[in-house]
Amino acid sequence: MSLQEIDAFESLGRPVSRTVACVPPFEPHPWIRSGHAQTVVGRYLPGPRVQLASTYHEIDVGDGDQLVALDSVPKDWRPGQPAALLVHGLGGCARAPYIVRVAAKLTRQGIRVVRMNLRGAGAGFGVAKGIYHAGRTEDLRRVVEWMARRTGEGPLALVGFSLGANLVLKLAAEAADRPLPGFDCVLAANPPLDLAACCRYIQRPQNKIYDRNFVRLLRAEVARLHDRFPELGKADLTHAPTLYDFDDLYTAPRNGFAGAADYYARSSSGPLIPQIQVEGLVVHAADDPFIPPEPFLAIKFPAGLALDLNSYGGHLGYLSRESWDGDRRWLDTRFARWLAQRWANELAKHAQGAAGS
Repeated sequence: MSLQEIDAFESLGRPVSRTVACVPPFEPHPWIRSGHAQTVVGRYLPGPRVQLASTYHEIDVGDGDQLVALDSVPKDWRPGQPAALLVHGLGGCARAPYIVRVAAKLTRQGIRVVRMNLRGAGAGFGVAKGIYHAGRTEDLRRVVEWMARRTGEGPLALVGFSLGANLVLKLAAEAADRPLPGFDCVLAANPPLDLAACCRYIQRPQNKIYDRNFVRLLRAEVARLHDRFPELGKADLTHAPTLYDFDDLYTAPRNGFAGAADYYARSSSGPLIPQIQVEGLVVHAADDPFIPPEPFLAIKFPAGLALDLNSYGGHLGYLSRESWDGDRRWLDTRFARWLAQRWANELAKHAQGAAGS
């Protein structure tokens, strides 16, 4: 979808929030312009080694499974100061480069960061028989409650990427009826607001390679899980060549859904977004090869939840023409700056305390 098409949606009364004056609009690097290039290069381009000290924790979810979280606490951080929960995407984990990069930026600003592994992912493999999925917000709620017991009454941000972005938006909407301790704001990058539409979109001929790669990865993870826990029985996924088939044959029945269509309908965050009562930011790119832009423009976003819909950027790519704060990873700085502005007073107090210590 082009910028002109986005403008056409605005003319129909569906506003798209633009970046504010202090935020440069995203312009792709001229050598990495297409959505496919942004997605692939953004995923595999090596960067500077990020040093991020963290403490490993296992969190009981009450059904015999554990969640694993990595907690990074800035020097001189005190209970009551800002904290953020970062949630990765499909096939990722708490050590995914995009998670670590953003976490490092936030901790340098004085924000305590917890990076959770969704159930069974990353370092959480072997401590959970269950699996994560796009609607399993109760796991996030458990981690938020665990954080609240350690962070005091300070403000908390939910920050999600891809499938994790769907989860944080869904949980933010649910928090309107079931409040979360300390919940202050939500940030979401490339969320699959309409899971069924995303499934159709990724099956287009030009995107099928992503579909196949995701399924290959997920089938390997399932085989590994069932080898680790033989009591789960055998999982025959030879007839699951697409994500839809995988979800229909495995994700849905393992999690109490009638099938993939039921899973998508009950787990998509899009229909719930009007219920969100906290402020936040949603960033998406119209050329994302996984997630179509139309659902973003069909939803009425609450006044406090800004939609930053860019023409370019791919899926979690956002490699920019010019550096911003010394970084061409535009999305990383976008999120860090947004939280720095929202929590300016709290972070200034932290800086003053650190200087006086």
